[in-house]
Amino acid sequence: MGHSRKGNTMYKLRFYFISLWLLFLLIFFITIDIPISFSKEATFIGFKELIKRNWLAVVSLLLSVIGLLMCKRLDYEWRGAVHASYKIESVENQNYEYLTFLTTYIIPLISFSLSEVRFVIVLAILLIVIGCIFVKMDLYYGNPTLALMGYRLYRVTISNHPELREIILITRDRLYAGDSIAWRSLDQHVWMAKKAGKEQTHE
Repeated sequence: MGHSRKGNTMYKLRFYFISLWLLFLLIFFITIDIPISFSKEATFIGFKELIKRNWLAVVSLLLSVIGLLMCKRLDYEWRGAVHASYKIESVENQNYEYLTFLTTYIIPLISFSLSEVRFVIVLAILLIVIGCIFVKMDLYYGNPTLALMGYRLYRVTISNHPELREIILITRDRLYAGDSIAWRSLDQHVWMAKKAGKEQTHE
């Protein structure tokens, strides 16, 4: 099933947000600051002060929860109706794309000094810019969170599509040449897919 241009963009933005789930979680653990004292004179600093000194950790935790909910929705949509299948002619593993995104973007970003507001603002601006680039250049599928969820990335050629030949597939299945896939499109050249029975295949 095709999507409108606006629908495609929103879908890609959702994939990009999901890809940042690990970054948000790491920022939470890096910035969380809960003072603990075993002194008899120690008193609770109060929720207001606790939230004030942990505002970035709270925001990061909230964003990571939103990302997790998006992952759950993605899983739900994955089980939805898909188009009749096509047959794979050749297949190439592209899982290194997950690691490339992680080492190129996620790891360097957590090295920011997040104790100063100006650096947090710079980080937010960078995430927006990177997101725009990833959506515009269709790089959103190189998503390390998907790898943690058990999804695989393949570049395949299909033998019986009337227009397309080479397509990127996101799937939980191990795919091999000769397999048939049921699919739904994220854009023209990126599909969500799963193995399909021979009876569904276009001949």
